[in-house]
Amino acid sequence: MRVMLEGLNKVDWGSLQHAYGTAEDVPALIRMLISPSPADRRDAFGSLYGNLWHQGTVYQATSRAVPFLIELAASESTPDRHEILSYLGALAGGTSYADVHRGIMRLSQEELSVLLERELRWVDQTRRAVKSGEALYLATLRTNDHPMCCAAAYVLSRFPEEGEYWTPLRARYEAAHNDEPVRCGIAILTKEFSARRTADTQWLAAMFEQESLPSVRIALAVSLALSDQRPRDDALQVLTANLLTDSQVEQVYRIQPWNNEEVVWDIIRALCATDLGRRSLISRFNQLLAEGAPNDRLEHIRFVLSGEGIVNRSELGRPLRSLTLPNE
Repeated sequence: MRVMLEGLNKVDWGSLQHAYGTAEDVPALIRMLISPSPADRRDAFGSLYGNLWHQGTVYQATSRAVPFLIELAASESTPDRHEILSYLGALAGGTSYADVHRGIMRLSQEELSVLLERELRWVDQTRRAVKSGEALYLATLRTNDHPMCCAAAYVLSRFPEEGEYWTPLRARYEAAHNDEPVRCGIAILTKEFSARRTADTQWLAAMFEQESLPSVRIALAVSLALSDQRPRDDALQVLTANLLTDSQVEQVYRIQPWNNEEVVWDIIRALCATDLGRRSLISRFNQLLAEGAPNDRLEHIRFVLSGEGIVNRSELGRPLRSLTLPNE
């Protein structure tokens, strides 16, 4: 590790850029990740999430930091290794700032094209750099330590395009038996492959039919709903039935080692993927409203729905009322 960290000084960080300017602060932040102080490590992660992965966008310096992060994640003496792996997964999913904000950038089409070409090259370089650590991720996937196993699974799930990591993730899921956190974590991540049509839907259906753990069953239902334009009725029923999610299910989602959203976000996105799912969702919301479900829970669901275009944002804050599909 010492040799690798010494290599930090061989990179001309002052000539590289991140979200806030030159990347001269990056070597010190990477070294802070192995500090004996938990507070120092938290501060370092906070800064690295802000400068090399700013609100999901990556920069010139991002890919150059990745080899050092992989080296730290591979060392058993490194604290919070699962957090480093999760950060690598976030970097692999990073996008271009110009691509995300092109609608508000005051640039000519030519200027925007030049900027996009440069930034998308940084995105590609970052993904390639993260993928270079695949031997570490595949080895770590086999560990019995839940945070490490699922953090490695998270990194692998950032590369669903060709489906090359589907088989090891599926095998690890099957090997987990009654380990709910691991089974749920991997089941959650299968949605990435379903969305890219690289999942084995027959396997998903078989696992869904056999599964008894509610958290895992919901995650598999999400993946099934995203994998087909005509989703299974029983998968839709599981999703709509859990629109008001049980606290125990939420807890299993929350303990996953990446920055995981509430279950309801996954459920609603999956239901909104098809017309049948959207209709089932609206029907279930209206049923809950008629039954007098807690207003705060329904208001939160309405807020999530606004992100999917089902609810107009102008409705937020107004009294709850029955929903209809847009343009109906």
